[in-house]
Amino acid sequence: VIDWMYRHRRKRWREFLLIPGVAEMLQQLSQRYPLAVISSRDEESTLQFLDHFHLTPLFQVIVTALTCTHTKPYPDPIHYAARKMGVRAEECLMIGDTTVDIRAGRAAGAQTVGVLCGFGEASELRRAGADLILPSTAELGAHLG
Repeated sequence: VIDWMYRHRRKRWREFLLIPGVAEMLQQLSQRYPLAVISSRDEESTLQFLDHFHLTPLFQVIVTALTCTHTKPYPDPIHYAARKMGVRAEECLMIGDTTVDIRAGRAAGAQTVGVLCGFGEASELRRAGADLILPSTAELGAHLG
């Protein structure tokens, strides 16, 4: 259904936005950690976004809505990404701006970070079980040392 919806939507010009500091933070983290994207979007729009900002090479794994039988909030996409990166899900850190992201991370046994630069609010991310809440994704690098 997700794939059909994306293929049949009206093609509109869309402006991609990237939170300031995120590209630099991802560049630094990719030197130390394997990285994965877990998106509830279709593959085409996910790759368009990553390619637009030249981020695709930084990620070892890109998981979209059609990669696994179940998508977030199920843990399947996180388990899949962990397997592909050669780590256990418990060794992963799930970063997200919605309760769906946090719930998926918790269900997989991963540590979770809620970020307030998207859709979620601190209180709901905290209730969903976020281990840490940051004002912006760009601040993650400073917390990982």
